Amino acid sequence: MTGNAFSLGEELELRKVEYKLHRELWSKFNYPDLNLNFNQWVTIKYLNDNADNFDANIENIPNDKGGLYMFYVKCEIITGITEYPLYVGRAQFTANQNLRKRVKEYFQKYQRNDERPKITRMFNYWKNDLHLAYFPLDDNEDTVCIEKEFINSLLLPMNTEIPDAEIKQAIKAFQ
Repeated sequence: MTGNAFSLGEELELRKVEYKLHRELWSKFNYPDLNLNFNQWVTIKYLNDNADNFDANIENIPNDKGGLYMFYVKCEIITGITEYPLYVGRAQFTANQNLRKRVKEYFQKYQRNDERPKITRMFNYWKNDLHLAYFPLDDNEDTVCIEKEFINSLLLPMNTEIPDAEIKQAIKAFQ
């Protein structure tokens, strides 16, 4: 094996993520009055072309609302099919928090200090292709509930805390 092949293999292994595709968990997600079709989300490139600061569109994210957000990797080879969701989160609207402030915190805080290792990993390996989708919501209670169900249904690779105790136990049992 040449050094290049070994290095490539090592790089590929470090970028491996695991998705748990489970139809029964998906079917438990039930918000019939809320259209969460991905076409309803606002999508932006998260960082600028140098990946050293925010994309200018970050300033268009509402700072007077809460909502859901999702980090995903977008590969331009086959657009529309090679978008890989990595992490879903929520922002409540309070005197100290809003959707724009919350999504900015990931780059300003977490990507630099290993406080949240999976978020640091997300930035280290995919920052040039990292995109953000957000869905503003008016009700904080709805935002919290929907995020919990999203996490329990999708089990995205960079979400570490699974709210449902049974799902959390099941995942730990087989790791």
